[in-house]
Amino acid sequence: MIDVWEEPLLNNTENPFSNWEAQNIALAAVAQCSALVHDLAFTGKADEKYLMGSINPLFVLTPKFFSDVYPDVRDLTLGLSTLQKIITNNRTRKNGEIIRYSLGMLALRRNLMASSRMQTAVRAKLQPMAPILPLDSNRTAPPGEDLELLKQDRTFRQLSNIYRETISTLAFRIQVAGKAEHLKSENIANRIRALLFAGIRSALLWHQLNGRRWHLVVYRKRIQETSATIRKDINSRTNIE
Repeated sequence: MIDVWEEPLLNNTENPFSNWEAQNIALAAVAQCSALVHDLAFTGKADEKYLMGSINPLFVLTPKFFSDVYPDVRDLTLGLSTLQKIITNNRTRKNGEIIRYSLGMLALRRNLMASSRMQTAVRAKLQPMAPILPLDSNRTAPPGEDLELLKQDRTFRQLSNIYRETISTLAFRIQVAGKAEHLKSENIANRIRALLFAGIRSALLWHQLNGRRWHLVVYRKRIQETSATIRKDINSRTNIE
């Protein structure tokens, strides 16, 4: 049986991360999806750079290398910093919600993998779709005539529908907390479902790289330190460029 998203190889020449580091990057991607869900639910907004970095791995069904899934780890900076925060005992309400969403995504990954029929359905629905392109910041068209935005909205709607037709039929569901005005917005709700979907995709990669839930307890300090090291490395490379 082939997983919805096949397991990639670690290409240490182009993306010099160890298995442990790659594992933590995938876990950070889960945390980033959770953080963005929280932002959308409470503010109605999410950073587009991090949104694209979280969503587009969904469309990489047959990655050859790890870097095919996350071509630019800088797009997961929010996830790395979020992972550092939630892995500590900093129990704010926001961190509590992010932890709940992240653990929910890990659980839904397991439930999805238990159903070969659902895996086949998800893969078939994702195959004809293309990655989401970032919006041009210089565009001037009104919202109702903005073709870039309309195309983006359509893709999020498609992902939302796939999630509702598959993942949402599982017994376990993630309940999202937020402001009613945002949760009732179709566009925001579509983005939230797409992010939950994307979090499950990264949870699968984390598991493929031998990530296990007990690691979150036993290796808590090591995960925090690894996330900090990767962030520092990313920042130093960014400054050089």
